[in-house]
Amino acid sequence: MREQPLVMPKMSMTMEEGTLVVWHKSPGDEIRSGDVVCEVTTDKVDMEVESPLAGTLARIVAQPEDVVPVGEPIAFIASDADDLLDGLLDGPSGNGSAGSGSSGDGSAGDDPAKSEPATASPTPVSANDSAASAQGSVAAVPYARTRAAELGVELATVQPTGPHGTIRVADVEGQAGQPAPAVQPAPAPAPAVPAPAAPARGKRGPRALIADRMSASAQIPQFTVYRELNLDTARRAGASWTAVLTHAFAHALRAFPALNAVWTGDDVQRLDVVGVALAVDTPKGLIAPVLRDPDLVTLPVLDRQLRELVGRARDGKLGLADLDGASTTVSNLGSWQVESFNALLTPPQATALSLGAVGPQVVPVEDGIGVRTRCRVGLTLDHRVGDGADGARLLATMQQLLEHG
Repeated sequence: MREQPLVMPKMSMTMEEGTLVVWHKSPGDEIRSGDVVCEVTTDKVDMEVESPLAGTLARIVAQPEDVVPVGEPIAFIASDADDLLDGLLDGPSGNGSAGSGSSGDGSAGDDPAKSEPATASPTPVSANDSAASAQGSVAAVPYARTRAAELGVELATVQPTGPHGTIRVADVEGQAGQPAPAVQPAPAPAPAVPAPAAPARGKRGPRALIADRMSASAQIPQFTVYRELNLDTARRAGASWTAVLTHAFAHALRAFPALNAVWTGDDVQRLDVVGVALAVDTPKGLIAPVLRDPDLVTLPVLDRQLRELVGRARDGKLGLADLDGASTTVSNLGSWQVESFNALLTPPQATALSLGAVGPQVVPVEDGIGVRTRCRVGLTLDHRVGDGADGARLLATMQQLLEHG
C-alpha cells in the first residue's frame, strides 16, 4: 500500500487557500471513497472534503485552524488503489516522495497547476532540488514549511513534537535557534520578532480573508457617483425594496454592457451574464451569494429568489454554485438607516451598488414643496473600465426603469 496525498481542494475560481475547521476521521480509520474526512472554510463558505479513494487515513499534516494553500497536502491516505496510478503520480525516477502527485490524487477540485515545485522535475539535478524533495517528504504543518524556508532549516533534521510525528512551527524555530550561537552572535533574538506571527498565520479568521480581498480592492482606481432615486412610481408588486432596486440595476447594467465587464490587465472584457452578488451580514461575517441574470425573471420571482438565497446564506447552507459568477455587487445598509455609503469593489468586478435607507423626503416641487419616497444610491466604478459619465448614465437609466418599468 502507498500513501496518497489528500490536498486542499480548490472550491471556487478565486480560492487560493483554505482553513481546516475539523477532522471527522482519525489516523488509522478505514475510509471509503466519498466519505467526508474533514471540513474546510474559505472567505466564502464552509465545505466538506470527501476522500477520493478507499483506504486508511495514514497521517494528518494540517490541524484545525491551519491555513493551507490550494493543492497542498492536508493528510495522507494509504490505499491499494494507489498502485493503479503509478505512472501518473511518480516522475521517471520512481521516487515515491510524499509530495509526489499532490495535485493528481483525484480529490475534489484539485488544481494541476498547484503541484509542488520539488516534485515537478523528473530527477533531482542539484543539491537544492534534493533538499526541496526531502523537505516535501516530511510531515509538517504548512506554516512550519514556510518558516523552515525562511530560516534555512532542513525539515529532515527537525525533531517533531506534534501528533503523529508532525513538525510544528515551534519545532522549526527551536531547531533554528540551536546552531545559531556558533554562526551568528544574534540569531536567538531574530526568531523572537516573527514568532508572534506564527499563530496569527496559522489561525486566520474570516476578517483576515476579507482583509486580503479589500487590500486587493485598494489597488483598483475606483470612484463613486451618487444619485437620489425617486421611488414614488416604482412598481413593487409586494417585493422588498432590495429586490426592486436590484432588478432595476441588473436591467440597467445589461443596457450598458461596457460596464458589465472586468479589466484583464490590458483591455476590457465584457461579460455575457449579469451576476449580482448580494452582500449578506451573517453570524460568521460578510458573505456574497450570487443571483444570476436577475433581470431576466419577474420581480415577484426575483423577490422569492433573493429571500431564499439570503436565508440560506445566514443558515450556512450555501453551495459552491451560489458563490461563483458575480459580475457586480449590491450592498444594502438601509435597514440600519444609513443614508449613503461608499461600496468598495470586489476584484475583479468593475461595479458595485450601495443602497441607502428608503423613506419619505421633503423635496421641492412645481407648486412649492412635497414629500417623495426616495433612496440614495452610490455606484462605484473601476476607472479603467468606465468614466464618471458612464456611471451617471447608468443611474439615470435606473431611474427611468423605476418610473416606467
